[in-house]
Amino acid sequence: MKYFFILGKNVELSIAEIVSYFEKEEIKISKTYNFKNGFLVDVSGELKTSEVIKRLGGTLAIGIILFEGNQKELFEKIEKEEIYFESPIKFRYSLLDFCESSFSDKIEESLKIKFKKEGLKAYKNPAKGMINMQNGEIFLGSPSKLKQNDVNYFLFKNSEKNYFGILENIYDYKETEKRDMEKPERRESLAISPKLSQILINLSQVKKGETLLDCFCGVGVILQEALIQEINVVGIDLDKEAIESAKKNIAWLNSQYKVGAQIELINGNSRNVNIKRKVDAIATEPSLGILMKRVPNRKEAEVFLRNFESLMVGVLNNMNKCLKNDGKIAFTAPLVSIGRERVGCRIESICAATGLKISELKNVEIKFPIKDFRKDQIVGREFFVLERK
Repeated sequence: MKYFFILGKNVELSIAEIVSYFEKEEIKISKTYNFKNGFLVDVSGELKTSEVIKRLGGTLAIGIILFEGNQKELFEKIEKEEIYFESPIKFRYSLLDFCESSFSDKIEESLKIKFKKEGLKAYKNPAKGMINMQNGEIFLGSPSKLKQNDVNYFLFKNSEKNYFGILENIYDYKETEKRDMEKPERRESLAISPKLSQILINLSQVKKGETLLDCFCGVGVILQEALIQEINVVGIDLDKEAIESAKKNIAWLNSQYKVGAQIELINGNSRNVNIKRKVDAIATEPSLGILMKRVPNRKEAEVFLRNFESLMVGVLNNMNKCLKNDGKIAFTAPLVSIGRERVGCRIESICAATGLKISELKNVEIKFPIKDFRKDQIVGREFFVLERK
């Protein structure tokens, strides 16, 4: 089956998450194609897209391919085959263009003719809402705007074929915002977002029923997103107040979602705390440093990054004792702007001191680290996934 993903602002990170998700769910990928923020995947079997969209923090929408072929074949199939599967004869639709050609205008005209012929009162409502991509490009089609339509079609083209399809499910921002904004304890300047937490969980490839460790759990955002997926969690933090806040947030989460997974919270130092149980994976965001009010010079940035490296070496060497042999470690590291460039930690040094190596993604050419930052942000993130050599 072929599925189409509309990706968030960081295309590389979104693709890495999708590929990691498929691998942990043992869904085999035969081919992938990427253009702009569109990602076409040919996989074994069928996906329950309504469930998959809830699990992917970097995906805006998921669709299925209805037809494929050359331009002539696509026109013929749109004319003859069913493409509207609802009952109301009056509806709004959009056509998202991932072709970058005049082909979409011709398809649009064929849709109008088809709908009129079938007695449908279809009103085009073009994709709106800006998505500011990390590479500086701006695309249209935010989830909130797409939801204003009854139907969202899309066109995609690669070097082999043209594809026409329909979006099945769109990411529910309201539900994610509820978990973020309504929980009793928040640390806005320090806590990771639910969406980035979902991405880290998927990069770690931890499965339902397994155990995930967060060595810098803070108020428990990563833990909460894992619990919703019925993943057992262990959270550690040096800050006693953060642990108490995490307890309150998890209690609130349980009142809203009735999670059934196991929870263990530990107030301690991840460099030396003793974890008695084995864990299947680690997903964590260490402190990325104090909120910088000015761009540091290279020397200041390097001092900051060497301290981070020392912290991670100590933590990883300790956490390695409780991590299962095939477990992965997904974490973020600071990416510091020093003016015209950004500098990050020396992952080779961390790997050499811990006996770990950078994990490699299958089926795509994307490699870790993956950078994630805003243009005006002094300290951004790099995403890493490590595993034993």
